[in-house]
Amino acid sequence: MTLDQQLRPDHHTGPDPADAYYGGVFGWSVRRQGARLFLALENGLCAVTLPKLTSGPVRSHLSAIGCEGPSLILPTQHGPRLAILAETDGELLLRGTLPADVTVLDSGALLPLPTGQQAPGTGPEWLTAPDPRHRWLPSVSAVLAGVRQRP
Repeated sequence: MTLDQQLRPDHHTGPDPADAYYGGVFGWSVRRQGARLFLALENGLCAVTLPKLTSGPVRSHLSAIGCEGPSLILPTQHGPRLAILAETDGELLLRGTLPADVTVLDSGALLPLPTGQQAPGTGPEWLTAPDPRHRWLPSVSAVLAGVRQRP
């Protein structure tokens, strides 16, 4: 048996592969509810959500300043939303100062993660998957600056 086979999580006896990946590589906490997997937004991790249809200028802004990070497409009853993962940076987020279609999730909120077991468009999907080579996240201030540039 090789070393990588010894260290590989075993779904019967070893750690949860999602915990090993998201927790071990990125330092993120995950929770399970049945077969569903959630990212716990805690310890400085948050998500800015907005309608996917209006997310282009925000993504362009983040790309232009070199602050792209992981983002998820979340299907909702009102159409798909984009959740951009960000690092809380001490900015005081006054909910009334955000556009009505923008939400900042933090303080233990749970964000659904893809499980790889669904058809496209029926569950959460990575638009930009987390990259182990670039583990940093954009600051929430940078994301909100992009949000405020939308027409």
